[in-house]
Amino acid sequence: MRDTKELGFVIPQILLPREDVNMAKWSCVACDQFTSQPEYWDKVEKLVGNAPSTLHMVLPEVYLESDNVVQCIDDLKTEMHEYLNGGIMGLLPEGIVLTERHLNKKLRKGILLAMDLEQYDFKIENKPLIRATEQTVLSRIPPRMKIRNGAPLELPHIMLLMDDPEDSVIGPLHIQRTSLKKIYDFDLMMDGGKIEGWLVDEPKLVSGVIDAIAGLKKRDNMLFCVGDGNHSLATAKAVWDEAKQGLTEEERENHPLRFALCEIINLRDRAVEFMPIHRVLFGVNASGCAQFVTERLREKGRKAKLVFGRWRKEIEADCTYQIPFLYHDGAGRIVIEDPQHPLAVGEVQEIFEEYIAQNPQSSIDYIHGDEAFLSLSKEYDNIGFYFDSMDKSAFFDLVVACGVLPKKTFSLGEAEEKRYYLEGRMLTDHFEEETENTEE
Repeated sequence: MRDTKELGFVIPQILLPREDVNMAKWSCVACDQFTSQPEYWDKVEKLVGNAPSTLHMVLPEVYLESDNVVQCIDDLKTEMHEYLNGGIMGLLPEGIVLTERHLNKKLRKGILLAMDLEQYDFKIENKPLIRATEQTVLSRIPPRMKIRNGAPLELPHIMLLMDDPEDSVIGPLHIQRTSLKKIYDFDLMMDGGKIEGWLVDEPKLVSGVIDAIAGLKKRDNMLFCVGDGNHSLATAKAVWDEAKQGLTEEERENHPLRFALCEIINLRDRAVEFMPIHRVLFGVNASGCAQFVTERLREKGRKAKLVFGRWRKEIEADCTYQIPFLYHDGAGRIVIEDPQHPLAVGEVQEIFEEYIAQNPQSSIDYIHGDEAFLSLSKEYDNIGFYFDSMDKSAFFDLVVACGVLPKKTFSLGEAEEKRYYLEGRMLTDHFEEETENTEE
C-alpha cells in the first residue's frame, strides 16, 4: 500500500466504547456549539448524569471563562485515563470509518482519517495541502493546547472538505456498506439525528479510497480544506510543533501527535449545506453600535448607509450588500453600495472587533441558527447582525482567491448538525502500557 502521508493522511486505529455503553449518552455535540446558551449544556449534563460519556472528556467552550477551568481540564484528562484503564474504550483494527449521518431527511456521508499535521498550516502563504479556510485567532489556541497537551486520547469534531464531483472516494464505500462491519447505529442526543458507522479494513477497499483521493484535483496545491473545527486543527498543529522539537527524525515519522483525527466529507454531497454564522454583540448601545459600524465603513471609503425600519432578514438581490440587524426595540439594515470584499461579513468583521476593543464592557459571540439569533438579539443591551449563507459551489475557488475567509464565515449546517464526539484516537502509548501491565 502506498505511503499516504504525501496525500496528507494515514489510516487510523480508532477507539470506541464497549458494547454495553449507552451510545445516546456517550456522544455529545462539539464543544464550540451553544456558547451563549448554557441552558443547553445544563440539559446535556442532566441527561448524561454519571454514565460514560464524551461530555466528561471535553470542555464545552461556554465554560472556558469559568473560575475552575484548570480543574475541569485536569478532571477530563483523568476521566480519559479511567475510561482507557477501565476498559470502557477499546481499539478497533486499523481501518477507515465510514459514517452516515441522518439529518432531517438528509443523509451526510463521511470517512474518518488521521490527517498529517506536517501537511497542514493555517499560514496560507505556505500553500499547504490541508488548508485553513477562515482566519485563525491565535489567542484562542493556548487554552485549547492546555487540553490537548498530556491528554492520552483525542475526540474529533473537525470536519474537512474535499471537492469530489464524481463521488469517487466515499461513494464506492457507501454502496458496499451492507457488506462492511457495522460498529455503531443509534440516535444522537438533543435532536442530533441518527448516525451509523462501518469499519473499512479490507485492504482492497482501503487502497481504493487512497487511489481515489490521489486522483482528486488540487487547487493551488490544496487538496483538503477545513469545513469545521478550524481552531481545533490549529491547536493540534501547535501542540505537534512543540512536541517534535524534542524528537529524532525517526521518532517524528509516526508519532501520534503528528496526526489529528478528522471526518472528511465531500463538498458536493447534497446534504452538505453552508449555513451563515450571525454576530450578536452583548453589552452595547444598540443603535450607537450600528451607527459606529456604518461610520467606520464610510471612513474606509465605502458608500454605506444606515436604514432603520422593521425587522426583515430577506436580502434584496442587487449589487449591494445588505446586513440586517435586530435589537430589543428596533431593527434595520446597513447597506453597502460599493462592496470590495467577496463576502458581506468581510466588510464588517474587523469593524465589530474594533468596536469591542473600544468598548471593554461589550463582547461578541457567533451564533448558529435563526432561533438562537432572534432570542439573543432581542435581549436588552444586545444587537444582532444577520448574514446570508454563501454559495458552496464556488467555495474552493473563493478560498484560493481570498487566502482565508473572515473568521466564523460559514457553518456546515445548524448547531445540532455539527459533528458529535464519538470515536477516539490514542495520542500516547498509555493504553498499550496499561494493557501490558494488566496482562502481567
